[in-house]
Amino acid sequence: MERAVGMKERGETTTPNVEVVRMMGTRIVNGSIPREVRSELMAGVKADRLGRLKKDGLMPEVFFHPNSRYLAVDIQRKSALEGVRAIASVVATPADLRAEIERTGGDVLEVLLARQREQAP
Repeated sequence: MERAVGMKERGETTTPNVEVVRMMGTRIVNGSIPREVRSELMAGVKADRLGRLKKDGLMPEVFFHPNSRYLAVDIQRKSALEGVRAIASVVATPADLRAEIERTGGDVLEVLLARQREQAP
């Protein structure tokens, strides 16, 4: 980081955010980032100092060093897979619901009919 700030102070045409990404190899953006940082990173992409993989569904946006494209693609896919696994761990399957109803001594048919009655207009 100090090297990137020093480059900025010397008047070189790069910004600290671009240099940090170049040193790290990749940077994942999972949410929003400040407008100034995004504009610096996008300027780095336009100047061919960085590459960018766009956000697509659960896959996050990734900025990367031009030599690290394959690593960036791998990181983006792994991040999306982690998101899918997190969602899947929270969602109960019908078999899980049935097992829980039976475990608590309830009748599966009665529970399902009661839910339909609650949801009916």
